[in-house]
Amino acid sequence: MHIVTLGSGTGQATVLRGLQAYDCRITAVVGVTDNGGHSGLLRRALQIPQVGDTRQCLSALAEETSVWGQLLRHRFTQSELSGVSVGNLILAALSSISGQFSVAVAEVCRAAGITQHVLPVSDVSTDIAAELEDGQHVTGEWQIIQRQPRTDVARLFLQPPVRALPQVLEAIAAADIIVLCPGSFLTGTIALLLHEGVSDAIANTSAMCLYVCNLMTQPGQTDGYTAKRHLDTLCQYLGHRVDGVLVNDGMLPPELVDYYAQHGSQPVQNDLTSDEAAVVYSADLVEHPDVETIRAYTRPQGNGMQVGLHLMRHDAAKLAAQIMTRVPTSPQGNRN
Repeated sequence: MHIVTLGSGTGQATVLRGLQAYDCRITAVVGVTDNGGHSGLLRRALQIPQVGDTRQCLSALAEETSVWGQLLRHRFTQSELSGVSVGNLILAALSSISGQFSVAVAEVCRAAGITQHVLPVSDVSTDIAAELEDGQHVTGEWQIIQRQPRTDVARLFLQPPVRALPQVLEAIAAADIIVLCPGSFLTGTIALLLHEGVSDAIANTSAMCLYVCNLMTQPGQTDGYTAKRHLDTLCQYLGHRVDGVLVNDGMLPPELVDYYAQHGSQPVQNDLTSDEAAVVYSADLVEHPDVETIRAYTRPQGNGMQVGLHLMRHDAAKLAAQIMTRVPTSPQGNRN
C-alpha cells in the first residue's frame, strides 16, 4: 500500500506521525512557499525553497528519541537565537553544499535512518501570489495573510511559475491513495497544487484522493470559510473532484476555541451534505492536549519571524485510522 500525502507543515506532519503505525509505504510531498518563521529568514538570506515544512515532516518520521529526531525538533529559546531551528539550519546548509534542496532532504533521510520518502514539491524558490478582487496583486504568504483591507482573493498563482519535481509526479502516479493534508489552506495546500504537473498527475491516477478538512478558519486566508467552501475551492484549483473528504465532528477543546477566537479564528462549520460530489466522512478527529503538550506546541518567536497558530490539531492516531479505513479495495478510475 503506497500512500502519498500532499501538504505543508504541522498538519502533514500529524498525518505522517499517525500513518507510521501502519504497514504502508509513504511518500510525503511537501510545499516550499511559506515565507514566515525561521525558515522564512533562511529563504530571504539564502534564496532557497522553504525548509521548515519539510523539516517538520522529517521530524515526524524520524525515531523520536534518536539524535537526529531531537536535532530536527530542537529550537533555541535564548536571546538572539530564540526561534532558530537546528533542523532548518541543517537542511539549509546541505542545500547550499549540494545546490539542490531535494538532495539535502535525501541526505538527511539517509543519515537519520528514515525509510519513508520525503520530497519537496520543487527545488526552486517560488512564492504564492494572489490577485485580489480589486485587481491588486500581493506576493508572499504572510503578505497575503496580513493584507489590509482583507479584500477577497480572486485568483492564486505562483510567482514565478514552477514545475514540480519529476519524482513527485512519479510518486503520485504510483499511489494507491492520495491524502491532501490539513494546513495553511490557500497559501499551503493550494500553493502546492499550483506547481505545474501536480493537479494533472492527481487527475490521471487511479488512486483514491482524500481531503482532510481543517479544524479552524485561518485569519487572512479562510475567514468565514465553511467545510463546503474549503472543498469547492480545493476542487476549483485541482480542476476536478476528490473522492472523499474527512470532516471533524468531535468537540473542540473550549479553552483553545476561546484562544483562537481572540486571533480571529473560528471552528470550520460542517455544511457538507450527501449531495456533494465527494463522499463525506465525519468522525471525531480532534486532539485534546494537556497543558504540557500545549506548552511544547508554542513556538518561540525571534526578531523578524512571523508565526501562526499551531495549538489546535488533529489527533494523529484518530486521523490515520480514518484514512486507513477509507483505503479502496479496487481502483477508483480517473476523475473529471
